[in-house]
Amino acid sequence: MSPLSQTKKAHLQEGIAKGIIWFFVVLTIVILAWIILYVLYRGFVSVNHLHYQVTDATEMVATDPDHPTAPISMIIQRKVRLKDDLTSAELFEMYTKRRQPNWGDITGQNLDVELFALASESEEGAAGAEIILANRENYSKHVTLEKDGKAMIQAVSSTPGGIGFIPSAMVETLPRSVKVVPIRRIAAPVNASVEKIVDNVQIQTIDNDDLQAIFTGKVNNWQEIGGIDLPIRPVAYSKNAGIRGGLLDLILGKKDTILDQGILYVDTPEEFFETIDSLPGAIGMTYWEDVKDIDDRPMLTFDRLEVRQNLDWHYLVEAPARSGKWGGISTIIINTFFLILFTLLFSTPIGVLGAIYMVEYAKQGRVVRILRLGTETLAGIPSIVFGLFGFIFFVDMLGLGIGFISATLTVTMMILPTIIRTSEEALKSVPLSFREGSLALGATKLQTIAKVVVPAATPGILTGIILAVGRTVGETAVLIYTLGSNYELVRGPSSSARVLSLHLYNLFSEAISFDRSFATGAILIFIILLVNYSTTSLIGRLNKKAGK
Repeated sequence: MSPLSQTKKAHLQEGIAKGIIWFFVVLTIVILAWIILYVLYRGFVSVNHLHYQVTDATEMVATDPDHPTAPISMIIQRKVRLKDDLTSAELFEMYTKRRQPNWGDITGQNLDVELFALASESEEGAAGAEIILANRENYSKHVTLEKDGKAMIQAVSSTPGGIGFIPSAMVETLPRSVKVVPIRRIAAPVNASVEKIVDNVQIQTIDNDDLQAIFTGKVNNWQEIGGIDLPIRPVAYSKNAGIRGGLLDLILGKKDTILDQGILYVDTPEEFFETIDSLPGAIGMTYWEDVKDIDDRPMLTFDRLEVRQNLDWHYLVEAPARSGKWGGISTIIINTFFLILFTLLFSTPIGVLGAIYMVEYAKQGRVVRILRLGTETLAGIPSIVFGLFGFIFFVDMLGLGIGFISATLTVTMMILPTIIRTSEEALKSVPLSFREGSLALGATKLQTIAKVVVPAATPGILTGIILAVGRTVGETAVLIYTLGSNYELVRGPSSSARVLSLHLYNLFSEAISFDRSFATGAILIFIILLVNYSTTSLIGRLNKKAGK
């Protein structure tokens, strides 16, 4: 092969090698960026498919069939962060619960629900009791009865977490501190044959579009929407059924044409449920409160896609409650910064002074090589091993107990090798001429190290500290056995506490809330980005000042 051909072949091989390297570099960057952007997206946006016993149809004005002349509207104090609506089941749960209910179960806001109802002597009070209680229970002891709508508005307006109902005619008189809440209360009972399992096929959930398709004749067999091979027999109230006669229009609106020939019409609730129970493949629509045997009756649930804002400023400034299911993470963020601060206070002086000794004073012999091998080995040990060591040594042998001081000392032991090795390399990178020049001018060795070597090595030392901070913020295993899980603000050295990484682990592993897991993860990413950006800027300014 001629020299020219060999040169071309070498250039070709070099180009292929560069192309492969660039491909994997770009692929790695894309994967990392996708991971970070996905966590940030899910941190800010909550996307969930939830199943309800009622359809998506909402009512600002709810009318009880037995009191058609007394429509009511549900109202809540505006400080309650309810973004959508309430279902009949949620209202029933709140108004009959033996313990004081909390908005956290619905909105995540740690705020007691203060319940108000109109006295049943009035027609609106009786209508509200029928709609909310469905003749199954009495109001709980936490419900305060008001004599009329004016008193109700005043009570809800002045009580944090207040909820009640008023005659719908009074909606126009509401102050700004109170708002109307839509409610959803249309359920879909079915014949037991619909939910049978045949060849491992069973239908339990549909969506609003499926229900509209059923009552407009677009689907005629349950198999078409994921069920078994069984003809669909839709049942509906006729126009002679009073308020219930309007349910079909409420579900379908005016955009679809009802195919009357496929629907069995009934006039009364008794006739409705007799038809549903006796007709295979039957499905009907009625108010949730009409279903007396709610726990035993076959009913389809409705899938609802809910897209909401997840992370907001309330999550940052409010204290957590109920294992993190309610409230925010303010105390956990503060605990995280406390852990970083005290860990660096312990580890940075020891690590930097150790590196100075190994570079400037220690004889570069076997002992130093053994020490260097030891620090390199410790830097690679999994954090769970440090966690077990911390539990045995600090918690058990020294009797410090599970708490902040044990966790801080254990994390200090974990990041110390990183600070020593990076500081050592930074000190070794300072040119020998710097030391020689300082000593030649009459400075002592200590003065040379303090005023020449260490300032010149500062950017490298800071890089090691950044890595240590990143590991402190992100590690979880080392804290499981040493820090505890109390989410309140740390109050002393022996106080059990929780930091962001541990909070994220608990939220996810205990399935408390995936939305809150992603929100916490987004905060962690922001903190790490903020620390990295701040320290990189500081290093840049130090290098610029040093003329590098």
